[in-house]
Amino acid sequence: MSADDFKNKTINAMSQMPKAWRKISQNYFTKLSKKEVLRLNVLALLVGVTAGYAAIGLRYLIGFLQNLILLGETNFDLVSTMQHTREYWILLILPIGLMVSAFITRTFSKESVGHGVPEVIESVMTKGGKMRKRVAVVKTAASSVTIASGGSVGWEGPIVQIGSVFGSAISSFLNLRPKLVKTLVGCGAAGAIAASFNTPIAGVIFAIEIIILELKTKSFIPLVVASVAGTVVSRHYLGNEPAFTSPEYALVSNHELFFYLLLGILSGVVGVMVIKFLYACEDKFEAFPVHYLVKALFGGLVVAGIGVFYPEVLGVGYETIDSAIHQHSSFELMFYLIFLKIIAMSFTIAAGGSGGVFAPSLFIGAMLGGSFGYIVNWLYPSITAPFGAYALVGMAGMFSATSRATFTAIVILFEMTLDYSIILPLMLVCVAADQVSWLLFRESVYSYKLTRKGLSYVTDIGVNVMSITLIKDIMTPNVEAISLGMSYKDLKDIQGNSTHAVYPVVNEKNILQGVVHQEDLKAYVKTEGQDFKTIIKKPKAVVGPNDSVARAIEKIDKSRDPRILVVNKSTNKLLGIVSPVDLVRLSSNDSDPDEA
Repeated sequence: MSADDFKNKTINAMSQMPKAWRKISQNYFTKLSKKEVLRLNVLALLVGVTAGYAAIGLRYLIGFLQNLILLGETNFDLVSTMQHTREYWILLILPIGLMVSAFITRTFSKESVGHGVPEVIESVMTKGGKMRKRVAVVKTAASSVTIASGGSVGWEGPIVQIGSVFGSAISSFLNLRPKLVKTLVGCGAAGAIAASFNTPIAGVIFAIEIIILELKTKSFIPLVVASVAGTVVSRHYLGNEPAFTSPEYALVSNHELFFYLLLGILSGVVGVMVIKFLYACEDKFEAFPVHYLVKALFGGLVVAGIGVFYPEVLGVGYETIDSAIHQHSSFELMFYLIFLKIIAMSFTIAAGGSGGVFAPSLFIGAMLGGSFGYIVNWLYPSITAPFGAYALVGMAGMFSATSRATFTAIVILFEMTLDYSIILPLMLVCVAADQVSWLLFRESVYSYKLTRKGLSYVTDIGVNVMSITLIKDIMTPNVEAISLGMSYKDLKDIQGNSTHAVYPVVNEKNILQGVVHQEDLKAYVKTEGQDFKTIIKKPKAVVGPNDSVARAIEKIDKSRDPRILVVNKSTNKLLGIVSPVDLVRLSSNDSDPDEA
């Protein structure tokens, strides 16, 4: 059956649908089929299945290494790092694990260093979603070693990066256009999150809210396909159980919302502390004038030293979260673990470990919520729920505060627990944590890594395309420029034959010297004896190739000059120009419903 036959039969079948749905579906198929929407959805399915198997594979590999290292057994089931057979064994295996991880990442793929999600976002922002294929292998090896040896990180960041690499690899193999690459990278992330935590809805929302930053039919449908595929794979091997089981907590009194609001505010404050401490540790380790393996050894010893006395901080820590939810933890332990986990996570990543910050944020949130709930329930037992309820919503509150992905935080906790009775406190805590964190510090744990590199990351869904498009992607590289060495005759020819309003002026090495306006050039050719350099003026709008279009537009607003010169910021070499026509073309492409 040809594509046209399939399209016609599909549209005929739609005639049986209700009018409203028929209009939406028909619009989707008729406009997007010419851009191969069916192929895109098939590819999304493939990416989702691949991401699902990658998540299962990473989980089994971590389990195998944990059993081998901690228990001396051969098994693929995950075990707790608290189950090590010798009390001080962790002082040896954790530093070695971080040294191995640091060696793997720095030797084979530096993109695999860190927690994974910012690297995916950066590839979408600056490389059109392209990532090296080796990242998947390197990230798998480094993360499994880090976590299995007791590194205080999670596996969600690595699996998001691994799943996204598969989306990028398939796109590269088929030579797809940049917008399709971006969608398939998001599909890899959606399938990975869905498979890792059995959260198909949250997988889609995570990809929308963090990776692709748009909510459009052309990208939403493939994300759903990938998320469903990843979830099916995960459920086939691991069953359909929620990540956490919890007692059925409920809002005891409307007055209790005040305490949940306080928890949200507190989560926002601690969330900012988490972000700043993490990156401060990375800066300190980076500044140490010693070999990176020595840094890994030192960081591993610090984390292992904490782990000897508080083994709860080691590894992913889900069993400790579960204890807090079920009220099997003491106030003192939960309170101490808030700060010890922040230190352990930060040192693990800064020392060269490979792992995510999602699980640690859940851990910190559960300990913060549990200890806070313990106090308010002790003070006001008749109007407050047990501290396990506060531990439950504190998980989402901390993730919201650190990631600013509030929609994802609300949905993922609901899917991870399947507990709807706590939804009102959950929503209140998440939005309060988000707003307080934003007021104190504008960056998230993901965006801060990007802004430190000079990249502008906007966290709004449906963000203006100008904010996420780089100048180099729309600039015209062939610029009609005037050279300082041009003769009077050549300048006269340019003035007579060209209609440009402004001409960049460069030297023999193509270094920008300034600009000449058409009216000044016209006056110059009439007065042959005038010094040409006197009509050269300072350009009003100059940007770098990696600046966003939104930044360029800000300069246009200030200068009132619609022509933007693009230069290498370190050498001032002229690279291109952006005209109003380029900006209009970008805006038109973004609003074109045919674009898939």
